[in-house]
Amino acid sequence: MIFLGALFCALTSFHAGGPRPAAGKATSRRGVRTIIIDPGHGGFDTGTKGLFSTEANVALSISMKLGALIAETFPDMKIVYTRTTDVMPGGGNTIASGLNYRADLANRSRGDLFIALHCDNDGHPAGPFTVRRLIGHKYVGKGRHRHRVPIYETYEGHHTRAGTEAFIWKADRGGFKSQAINDRGEGELSDSSGESNSDSAAFDMNSPEAIMRAQLYEQKYFANSALFATLVEDEFTKAGRTSEGVFQRDEGIRVLQATGMPSVLVEMGFLSNVEEEKYLNSEEGQNEIAHNLLEALRRYQATLEGHPINTADSTTSGTGNQ
Repeated sequence: MIFLGALFCALTSFHAGGPRPAAGKATSRRGVRTIIIDPGHGGFDTGTKGLFSTEANVALSISMKLGALIAETFPDMKIVYTRTTDVMPGGGNTIASGLNYRADLANRSRGDLFIALHCDNDGHPAGPFTVRRLIGHKYVGKGRHRHRVPIYETYEGHHTRAGTEAFIWKADRGGFKSQAINDRGEGELSDSSGESNSDSAAFDMNSPEAIMRAQLYEQKYFANSALFATLVEDEFTKAGRTSEGVFQRDEGIRVLQATGMPSVLVEMGFLSNVEEEKYLNSEEGQNEIAHNLLEALRRYQATLEGHPINTADSTTSGTGNQ
């Protein structure tokens, strides 16, 4: 689990592109102006399946609820969805093309934060399943044909894993995120003080200077990604959910590495667990998750703008039809 204190320190200590403002000089810190909401999977790619629902449909429903809350709470914030119906984003016929489209759309839209919403499974199909366990060995045969064989027992397994977790890109995969930042082709990158670096068009984006600047932004975006992911998991915990924490997955996640902005993938719960599947499909559960994500965004926005909200002062919004 990544600690909030270290992240806040990292955020406040990093200043990209140029000297720090002089003491006493008022600055207007930039928060999130464009947010990308990415409901996972879609179309022919259903994602993981529960007993009566699919990951693609659950992610889409919660994404639309979250977008509506953001539009109400932050009317000046631009919201870009990678999909709003049950289709593969971009209309392609492969998962890879859909992932590339999501990242390209986020970069073209000059997103300030990318949120991918997904559901999880515990490695077994939903419903009862058979577990085979080694309990010992025995010898069979005679003479030189005598040999040792394993003894197994089988029993019915049940899904008990539940809760949430969040992923950010793997920090040791050097170059992926920096390349995405440069490939974004952005004419203006702004640091946390609101000062812009609009020199992207003035020099070769593959030059050592451009690469160095992208690496600096990669450090900043990593800290921001970890911060937002931690706030999300904190809000889930306050709502009574089980949180497994924030992780850097060993296997690369395309939409996190290829987006030139802070990016987080949220696993909202386990469809393999029938009780959690019911929660993830209920109006109460979906509204609660959307409010948890909104509250995390509110705290994240306040931190970027220079007035972080103390956890003790932050209360999760109510659930239900609000």
